[in-house]
Amino acid sequence: MKFENFHLRGVRGQMVMGFGVKGLGAATSFLFTWLLARTAGAAGVGAFGASLTTVQMCVILSLLGLDAILVRSVSVNLSMEKTGRARAAARHAIRMGTSAGIALATIIVIFHWQIAVDLIGSPAIAQSLMVLSLIIPIMVYCRLVSTVLRGVKWIGLSQFIDGPLTTSFGSLVLGVVFVLGLPVSAIFPSQLYLVGWILTAAVATFLYARAVRSWAPHEPLDESLLKPGFLILVANANNLFTDWFATILLAATHGPAEAGLFRVGYQIAATLKLFSATSETILQPVFAVAYRQGDLRRIGRILRLTILGLLLASAPLAIGVLVVPQWIMRIFGAQFTAGATAMQIMVLGQVFSLVFAASGSVLMMASRERLTVVLTTISAVIGTVLALLFIPPYGALGAAVAILGPLLFLRLASMMAVRRLGVPIF
Repeated sequence: MKFENFHLRGVRGQMVMGFGVKGLGAATSFLFTWLLARTAGAAGVGAFGASLTTVQMCVILSLLGLDAILVRSVSVNLSMEKTGRARAAARHAIRMGTSAGIALATIIVIFHWQIAVDLIGSPAIAQSLMVLSLIIPIMVYCRLVSTVLRGVKWIGLSQFIDGPLTTSFGSLVLGVVFVLGLPVSAIFPSQLYLVGWILTAAVATFLYARAVRSWAPHEPLDESLLKPGFLILVANANNLFTDWFATILLAATHGPAEAGLFRVGYQIAATLKLFSATSETILQPVFAVAYRQGDLRRIGRILRLTILGLLLASAPLAIGVLVVPQWIMRIFGAQFTAGATAMQIMVLGQVFSLVFAASGSVLMMASRERLTVVLTTISAVIGTVLALLFIPPYGALGAAVAILGPLLFLRLASMMAVRRLGVPIF
Protein backbone atom coordinates (compact mmCIF):
# COMPACT_ATOMS: atom_id res chain seq x y z
CA MET A 1 0.00 0.00 0.00
CA LYS A 2 2.81 2.37 0.81
CA PHE A 3 4.47 1.69 -2.53
CA GLU A 4 1.19 2.37 -4.38
CA ASN A 5 0.69 5.66 -2.56
CA PHE A 6 4.26 6.68 -3.24
CA HIS A 7 3.90 5.89 -6.92
CA LEU A 8 0.67 7.83 -7.18
CA ARG A 9 2.36 10.82 -5.64
CA GLY A 10 4.88 10.49 -8.43
CA VAL A 11 2.09 10.44 -10.98
CA ARG A 12 0.52 13.51 -9.40
CA GLY A 13 3.86 15.27 -9.55
CA GLN A 14 4.17 14.41 -13.24
CA MET A 15 0.63 15.69 -13.81
CA VAL A 16 1.42 18.98 -12.08
CA MET A 17 4.58 19.39 -14.14
CA GLY A 18 2.85 18.42 -17.37
CA PHE A 19 -0.11 20.71 -16.81
CA GLY A 20 2.22 23.54 -15.85
CA VAL A 21 4.10 23.32 -19.13
CA LYS A 22 0.96 22.71 -21.18
CA GLY A 23 -0.67 25.61 -19.38
CA LEU A 24 2.13 27.78 -20.71
CA GLY A 25 1.49 26.27 -24.13
CA ALA A 26 -2.23 27.01 -23.90
CA ALA A 27 -1.52 30.60 -22.90
CA THR A 28 0.98 31.19 -25.70
CA SER A 29 -1.26 29.43 -28.24
CA PHE A 30 -4.16 31.64 -27.18
CA LEU A 31 -1.90 34.69 -27.42
CA PHE A 32 -0.69 33.63 -30.87
CA THR A 33 -4.28 33.26 -32.10
CA TRP A 34 -5.24 36.63 -30.59
CA LEU A 35 -2.28 38.37 -32.22
CA LEU A 36 -3.04 36.65 -35.52
CA ALA A 37 -6.67 37.76 -35.32
CA ARG A 38 -5.64 41.34 -34.58
CA THR A 39 -3.08 41.53 -37.35
CA ALA A 40 -4.69 39.39 -40.07
CA GLY A 41 -8.41 39.40 -39.26
CA ALA A 42 -10.89 36.54 -39.54
CA ALA A 43 -9.82 35.65 -43.09
CA GLY A 44 -6.17 35.38 -42.02
CA VAL A 45 -7.07 33.17 -39.06
CA GLY A 46 -9.20 31.00 -41.32
CA ALA A 47 -6.51 30.54 -43.99
CA PHE A 48 -3.84 29.73 -41.40
CA GLY A 49 -6.18 27.42 -39.46
CA ALA A 50 -7.29 25.49 -42.53
CA SER A 51 -3.67 25.03 -43.65
CA LEU A 52 -2.48 24.03 -40.19
CA THR A 53 -5.31 21.53 -39.74
CA THR A 54 -4.40 19.93 -43.07
CA VAL A 55 -0.74 19.73 -42.03
CA GLN A 56 -1.70 18.22 -38.67
CA MET A 57 -3.65 15.53 -40.51
CA CYS A 58 -0.52 14.79 -42.54
CA VAL A 59 1.52 14.60 -39.32
CA ILE A 60 -0.90 11.99 -37.97
CA LEU A 61 -0.55 9.98 -41.18
CA SER A 62 3.25 10.27 -41.10
CA LEU A 63 3.47 9.12 -37.49
CA LEU A 64 2.05 5.76 -38.61
CA GLY A 65 0.63 5.31 -35.12
CA LEU A 66 4.19 4.89 -33.84
CA ASP A 67 3.87 7.51 -31.10
CA ALA A 68 1.36 5.43 -29.11
CA ILE A 69 3.21 2.17 -29.79
CA LEU A 70 6.57 3.74 -28.92
CA VAL A 71 5.45 5.09 -25.54
CA ARG A 72 4.11 1.64 -24.69
CA SER A 73 7.29 -0.10 -25.85
CA VAL A 74 9.72 2.31 -24.19
CA SER A 75 7.91 2.44 -20.85
CA VAL A 76 7.50 -1.34 -20.60
CA ASN A 77 11.09 -2.07 -21.68
CA LEU A 78 12.51 0.48 -19.27
CA SER A 79 10.41 -0.97 -16.44
CA MET A 80 12.19 -4.29 -17.16
CA GLU A 81 15.58 -2.52 -17.57
CA LYS A 82 15.82 -3.52 -21.23
CA THR A 83 17.31 -0.22 -22.38
CA GLY A 84 18.83 -1.73 -25.52
CA ARG A 85 15.40 -2.67 -26.81
CA ALA A 86 14.04 0.72 -25.84
CA ARG A 87 16.83 2.36 -27.85
CA ALA A 88 16.10 0.16 -30.86
CA ALA A 89 12.38 0.94 -30.71
CA ALA A 90 13.03 4.69 -30.48
CA ARG A 91 15.50 4.73 -33.36
CA HIS A 92 13.29 2.56 -35.57
CA ALA A 93 10.18 4.68 -34.93
CA ILE A 94 11.95 8.00 -35.51
CA ARG A 95 13.51 6.77 -38.74
CA MET A 96 10.20 5.47 -40.15
CA GLY A 97 8.13 8.44 -39.03
CA THR A 98 10.42 11.17 -40.33
CA SER A 99 10.85 9.35 -43.65
CA ALA A 100 7.08 9.24 -44.11
CA GLY A 101 6.88 12.92 -43.13
CA ILE A 102 9.47 13.94 -45.71
CA ALA A 103 7.58 12.03 -48.41
CA LEU A 104 4.25 13.69 -47.58
CA ALA A 105 5.82 17.15 -47.31
CA THR A 106 7.40 16.73 -50.75
CA ILE A 107 4.05 15.79 -52.29
CA ILE A 108 2.31 18.82 -50.79
CA VAL A 109 5.06 21.25 -51.84
CA ILE A 110 4.83 20.01 -55.42
CA PHE A 111 1.03 19.90 -55.60
CA HIS A 112 0.04 22.56 -53.05
CA TRP A 113 -1.98 24.60 -55.56
CA GLN A 114 -3.89 21.61 -56.86
CA ILE A 115 -4.60 20.44 -53.30
CA ALA A 116 -5.83 23.88 -52.21
CA VAL A 117 -7.98 24.53 -55.31
CA ASP A 118 -9.14 21.15 -56.55
CA LEU A 119 -9.24 19.10 -53.35
CA ILE A 120 -9.96 21.60 -50.59
CA GLY A 121 -11.67 24.20 -52.77
CA SER A 122 -9.99 27.20 -51.14
CA PRO A 123 -7.27 28.96 -53.23
CA ALA A 124 -6.62 31.39 -50.35
CA ILE A 125 -4.77 28.72 -48.36
CA ALA A 126 -2.40 27.60 -51.13
CA GLN A 127 0.66 29.59 -50.06
CA SER A 128 0.22 28.94 -46.34
CA LEU A 129 -0.25 25.25 -47.06
CA MET A 130 3.01 25.10 -49.02
CA VAL A 131 5.02 26.76 -46.24
CA LEU A 132 3.42 24.81 -43.40
CA SER A 133 3.91 21.50 -45.21
CA LEU A 134 7.65 21.83 -44.52
CA ILE A 135 6.81 21.41 -40.83
CA ILE A 136 5.43 17.88 -41.27
CA PRO A 137 8.66 15.83 -40.81
CA ILE A 138 9.82 18.25 -38.09
CA MET A 139 6.62 17.84 -36.08
CA VAL A 140 6.75 14.07 -36.51
CA TYR A 141 10.33 13.98 -35.25
CA CYS A 142 9.55 16.20 -32.24
CA ARG A 143 6.45 14.18 -31.37
CA LEU A 144 8.41 10.91 -31.32
CA VAL A 145 11.25 12.43 -29.30
CA SER A 146 8.65 13.77 -26.87
CA THR A 147 7.32 10.22 -26.56
CA VAL A 148 10.76 8.92 -25.63
CA LEU A 149 11.18 11.66 -23.02
CA ARG A 150 7.85 10.65 -21.48
CA GLY A 151 9.19 7.11 -21.22
CA VAL A 152 12.12 8.30 -19.10
CA LYS A 153 9.73 10.50 -17.05
CA TRP A 154 11.09 13.84 -18.31
CA ILE A 155 7.50 15.01 -18.37
CA GLY A 156 8.03 18.76 -18.34
CA LEU A 157 10.63 18.70 -21.11
CA SER A 158 8.53 16.24 -23.08
CA GLN A 159 5.54 18.56 -23.01
CA PHE A 160 7.70 21.62 -23.72
CA ILE A 161 8.89 20.36 -27.13
CA ASP A 162 5.41 19.16 -28.12
CA GLY A 163 4.08 22.62 -28.96
CA PRO A 164 4.69 25.22 -26.20
CA LEU A 165 8.20 26.12 -27.37
CA THR A 166 6.94 26.85 -30.89
CA THR A 167 3.92 28.90 -29.80
CA SER A 168 6.04 30.82 -27.29
CA PHE A 169 8.48 31.83 -30.02
CA GLY A 170 5.68 32.66 -32.44
CA SER A 171 3.80 34.75 -29.89
CA LEU A 172 6.94 36.69 -29.00
CA VAL A 173 7.77 37.60 -32.59
CA LEU A 174 4.18 38.31 -33.58
CA GLY A 175 3.77 40.43 -30.45
CA VAL A 176 6.75 42.59 -31.45
CA VAL A 177 5.30 42.96 -34.94
CA PHE A 178 1.92 43.94 -33.49
CA VAL A 179 3.35 46.53 -31.07
CA LEU A 180 5.50 48.13 -33.76
CA GLY A 181 2.60 48.16 -36.19
CA LEU A 182 4.59 46.45 -38.92
CA PRO A 183 2.73 45.11 -42.00
CA VAL A 184 2.19 41.36 -42.09
CA SER A 185 2.00 39.33 -45.28
CA ALA A 186 -0.54 36.54 -45.72
CA ILE A 187 2.08 33.82 -45.28
CA PHE A 188 4.09 35.46 -42.47
CA PRO A 189 2.34 33.49 -39.67
CA SER A 190 3.11 30.25 -41.52
CA GLN A 191 6.76 31.25 -41.99
CA LEU A 192 6.96 32.15 -38.31
CA TYR A 193 5.48 28.79 -37.33
CA LEU A 194 8.04 27.00 -39.48
CA VAL A 195 10.97 28.78 -37.85
CA GLY A 196 9.53 27.99 -34.41
CA TRP A 197 9.40 24.27 -35.16
CA ILE A 198 12.95 24.29 -36.52
CA LEU A 199 14.15 25.75 -33.21
CA THR A 200 12.07 23.17 -31.34
CA ALA A 201 13.68 20.34 -33.32
CA ALA A 202 17.13 21.58 -32.33
CA VAL A 203 16.17 21.53 -28.63
CA ALA A 204 14.53 18.12 -29.04
CA THR A 205 17.70 16.65 -30.55
CA PHE A 206 19.78 17.86 -27.61
CA LEU A 207 17.33 16.46 -25.05
CA TYR A 208 17.02 13.12 -26.83
CA ALA A 209 20.80 12.64 -26.89
CA ARG A 210 20.99 13.26 -23.14
CA ALA A 211 18.01 11.01 -22.38
CA VAL A 212 19.38 7.90 -24.10
CA ARG A 213 23.10 8.33 -23.50
CA SER A 214 23.14 5.81 -20.61
CA TRP A 215 21.08 3.21 -22.46
CA ALA A 216 22.66 0.00 -23.68
CA PRO A 217 23.43 -0.39 -27.41
CA HIS A 218 20.38 -1.26 -29.43
CA GLU A 219 19.23 -4.87 -29.44
CA PRO A 220 17.01 -6.70 -31.94
CA LEU A 221 13.33 -6.01 -31.33
CA ASP A 222 11.08 -8.96 -30.54
CA GLU A 223 7.95 -6.98 -31.38
CA SER A 224 6.54 -5.29 -34.46
CA LEU A 225 6.00 -1.55 -34.19
CA LEU A 226 4.50 -0.99 -37.61
CA LYS A 227 1.71 -3.57 -37.54
CA PRO A 228 -0.03 -2.38 -34.36
CA GLY A 229 1.00 1.15 -35.30
CA PHE A 230 -1.11 0.95 -38.44
CA LEU A 231 -4.23 0.37 -36.34
CA ILE A 232 -3.33 3.33 -34.14
CA LEU A 233 -2.72 5.39 -37.29
CA VAL A 234 -6.26 4.68 -38.48
CA ALA A 235 -7.66 5.55 -35.05
CA ASN A 236 -5.67 8.79 -34.77
CA ALA A 237 -6.59 9.82 -38.31
CA ASN A 238 -10.24 9.17 -37.53
CA ASN A 239 -9.96 11.31 -34.40
CA LEU A 240 -8.57 14.29 -36.31
CA PHE A 241 -10.59 13.78 -39.48
CA THR A 242 -13.77 15.41 -38.17
CA ASP A 243 -11.96 18.59 -37.09
CA TRP A 244 -10.12 18.75 -40.41
CA PHE A 245 -13.16 18.01 -42.56
CA ALA A 246 -15.32 20.53 -40.71
CA THR A 247 -12.71 23.28 -41.13
CA ILE A 248 -12.10 22.53 -44.80
CA LEU A 249 -15.80 22.21 -45.69
CA LEU A 250 -16.52 25.45 -43.85
CA ALA A 251 -13.77 27.33 -45.72
CA ALA A 252 -14.93 25.90 -49.04
CA THR A 253 -18.64 26.70 -48.54
CA HIS A 254 -18.52 29.94 -46.53
CA GLY A 255 -15.01 31.32 -47.12
CA PRO A 256 -11.90 31.80 -44.93
CA ALA A 257 -13.54 34.48 -42.78
CA GLU A 258 -16.26 32.11 -41.54
CA ALA A 259 -13.60 29.47 -40.98
CA GLY A 260 -11.74 32.08 -38.93
CA LEU A 261 -14.74 32.56 -36.62
CA PHE A 262 -14.90 28.82 -36.12
CA ARG A 263 -11.15 28.44 -35.51
CA VAL A 264 -11.11 31.11 -32.81
CA GLY A 265 -13.95 29.37 -30.98
CA TYR A 266 -12.18 26.06 -31.54
CA GLN A 267 -8.99 27.53 -30.06
CA ILE A 268 -10.83 28.50 -26.88
CA ALA A 269 -12.39 25.04 -26.62
CA ALA A 270 -8.99 23.50 -27.35
CA THR A 271 -7.80 24.85 -23.99
CA LEU A 272 -9.96 22.21 -22.33
CA LYS A 273 -9.01 19.65 -24.95
CA LEU A 274 -5.41 20.39 -24.03
CA PHE A 275 -6.13 19.46 -20.41
CA SER A 276 -7.48 16.09 -21.51
CA ALA A 277 -4.71 15.45 -24.05
CA THR A 278 -2.02 16.34 -21.51
CA SER A 279 -3.40 13.97 -18.91
CA GLU A 280 -3.54 11.18 -21.50
CA THR A 281 0.02 11.64 -22.73
CA ILE A 282 1.37 11.73 -19.18
CA LEU A 283 -0.61 8.71 -18.03
CA GLN A 284 -0.03 6.45 -21.03
CA PRO A 285 3.26 4.95 -19.66
CA VAL A 286 1.57 4.44 -16.28
CA PHE A 287 -1.40 2.68 -17.87
CA ALA A 288 0.87 0.49 -20.00
CA VAL A 289 2.93 -0.77 -17.05
CA ALA A 290 -0.09 -1.15 -14.74
CA TYR A 291 -2.03 -3.15 -17.32
CA ARG A 292 0.97 -5.38 -18.00
CA GLN A 293 1.12 -6.05 -14.23
CA GLY A 294 -2.64 -6.69 -14.05
CA ASP A 295 -3.19 -3.79 -11.65
CA LEU A 296 -6.61 -2.66 -12.91
CA ARG A 297 -7.57 -1.09 -9.57
CA ARG A 298 -4.70 1.34 -9.89
CA ILE A 299 -5.82 2.35 -13.38
CA GLY A 300 -9.33 2.98 -12.06
CA ARG A 301 -8.07 5.04 -9.17
CA ILE A 302 -5.93 7.22 -11.42
CA LEU A 303 -8.85 7.69 -13.82
CA ARG A 304 -11.12 8.87 -11.01
CA LEU A 305 -8.55 11.37 -9.74
CA THR A 306 -7.92 12.58 -13.29
CA ILE A 307 -11.60 13.15 -14.03
CA LEU A 308 -12.09 15.09 -10.80
CA GLY A 309 -9.03 17.24 -11.43
CA LEU A 310 -10.01 18.00 -15.03
CA LEU A 311 -13.55 19.02 -14.07
CA LEU A 312 -12.26 21.36 -11.37
CA ALA A 313 -9.70 22.88 -13.74
CA SER A 314 -12.30 23.43 -16.47
CA ALA A 315 -14.93 25.04 -14.23
CA PRO A 316 -13.73 28.70 -14.52
CA LEU A 317 -13.69 28.66 -18.33
CA ALA A 318 -17.04 26.86 -18.50
CA ILE A 319 -18.64 29.49 -16.26
CA GLY A 320 -17.13 32.31 -18.28
CA VAL A 321 -18.41 30.81 -21.54
CA LEU A 322 -21.92 30.50 -20.11
CA VAL A 323 -22.03 34.02 -18.66
CA VAL A 324 -20.05 36.25 -21.06
CA PRO A 325 -19.51 34.46 -24.41
CA GLN A 326 -19.75 37.66 -26.47
CA TRP A 327 -17.14 39.38 -24.32
CA ILE A 328 -14.72 36.44 -24.67
CA MET A 329 -14.98 36.46 -28.46
CA ARG A 330 -14.73 40.26 -28.61
CA ILE A 331 -11.21 39.96 -27.20
CA PHE A 332 -10.16 38.82 -30.68
CA GLY A 333 -12.05 41.65 -32.41
CA ALA A 334 -15.64 42.79 -32.88
CA GLN A 335 -16.10 40.67 -36.01
CA PHE A 336 -15.54 37.48 -34.01
CA THR A 337 -18.60 37.92 -31.76
CA ALA A 338 -20.68 36.26 -34.47
CA GLY A 339 -19.03 32.98 -33.50
CA ALA A 340 -19.98 33.16 -29.80
CA THR A 341 -22.70 30.49 -29.93
CA ALA A 342 -20.47 28.09 -31.84
CA MET A 343 -17.76 28.65 -29.25
CA GLN A 344 -20.22 27.89 -26.42
CA ILE A 345 -21.21 24.59 -28.01
CA MET A 346 -17.59 23.49 -28.45
CA VAL A 347 -16.48 24.50 -24.95
CA LEU A 348 -19.42 22.92 -23.14
CA GLY A 349 -18.99 19.78 -25.23
CA GLN A 350 -15.37 19.58 -24.15
CA VAL A 351 -16.39 20.01 -20.49
CA PHE A 352 -18.81 17.10 -20.77
CA SER A 353 -16.21 14.95 -22.52
CA LEU A 354 -13.79 15.43 -19.61
CA VAL A 355 -15.99 13.08 -17.57
CA PHE A 356 -14.72 10.29 -19.81
CA ALA A 357 -11.16 11.58 -20.18
CA ALA A 358 -8.19 9.22 -20.70
CA SER A 359 -10.39 6.22 -21.54
CA GLY A 360 -9.00 6.04 -25.08
CA SER A 361 -5.45 5.89 -23.79
CA VAL A 362 -6.32 2.99 -21.50
CA LEU A 363 -7.60 1.03 -24.50
CA MET A 364 -4.45 1.73 -26.52
CA MET A 365 -2.09 0.87 -23.67
CA ALA A 366 -4.09 -2.34 -23.13
CA SER A 367 -3.41 -3.30 -26.78
CA ARG A 368 -7.04 -2.87 -27.83
CA GLU A 369 -6.11 -1.24 -31.13
CA ARG A 370 -8.80 -3.00 -33.15
CA LEU A 371 -11.57 -1.83 -30.85
CA THR A 372 -10.16 1.69 -30.94
CA VAL A 373 -10.24 1.63 -34.74
CA VAL A 374 -13.87 0.52 -34.75
CA LEU A 375 -14.96 3.23 -32.31
CA THR A 376 -13.04 6.03 -34.02
CA THR A 377 -14.29 4.97 -37.45
CA ILE A 378 -17.89 5.18 -36.27
CA SER A 379 -17.06 8.56 -34.73
CA ALA A 380 -15.58 9.85 -38.01
CA VAL A 381 -18.66 8.71 -39.95
CA ILE A 382 -20.92 10.51 -37.49
CA GLY A 383 -18.83 13.67 -37.83
CA THR A 384 -18.85 13.53 -41.62
CA VAL A 385 -22.62 13.13 -41.80
CA LEU A 386 -23.19 15.97 -39.31
CA ALA A 387 -20.76 18.23 -41.21
CA LEU A 388 -22.50 17.63 -44.54
CA LEU A 389 -25.91 18.22 -42.97
CA PHE A 390 -25.19 21.29 -40.83
CA ILE A 391 -22.21 23.23 -42.21
CA PRO A 392 -23.63 24.34 -45.60
CA PRO A 393 -26.77 25.93 -44.06
CA TYR A 394 -25.41 27.04 -40.67
CA GLY A 395 -21.71 27.82 -41.17
CA ALA A 396 -19.57 27.98 -38.02
CA LEU A 397 -22.49 26.92 -35.83
CA GLY A 398 -22.94 23.80 -37.95
CA ALA A 399 -19.21 23.05 -37.72
CA ALA A 400 -19.42 23.20 -33.92
CA VAL A 401 -22.27 20.69 -33.93
CA ALA A 402 -20.35 18.47 -36.37
CA ILE A 403 -17.33 18.11 -34.06
CA LEU A 404 -19.38 17.83 -30.86
CA GLY A 405 -21.43 14.77 -31.85
CA PRO A 406 -18.57 12.37 -32.64
CA LEU A 407 -16.57 13.59 -29.65
CA LEU A 408 -19.32 12.71 -27.18
CA PHE A 409 -19.95 9.34 -28.83
CA LEU A 410 -16.27 8.39 -28.76
CA ARG A 411 -15.71 9.39 -25.15
CA LEU A 412 -18.79 7.56 -23.88
CA ALA A 413 -18.13 4.41 -25.94
CA SER A 414 -14.47 4.30 -24.87
CA MET A 415 -15.36 4.57 -21.20
CA MET A 416 -17.87 1.74 -21.53
CA ALA A 417 -15.16 -0.36 -23.20
CA VAL A 418 -12.73 0.38 -20.37
CA ARG A 419 -15.28 -0.81 -17.84
CA ARG A 420 -15.68 -4.03 -19.80
CA LEU A 421 -11.93 -4.58 -19.38
CA GLY A 422 -12.60 -4.83 -15.66
CA VAL A 423 -11.28 -1.40 -14.68
CA PRO A 424 -13.29 -0.14 -11.67
CA ILE A 425 -13.94 3.48 -12.60
CA PHE A 426 -17.07 4.44 -10.66
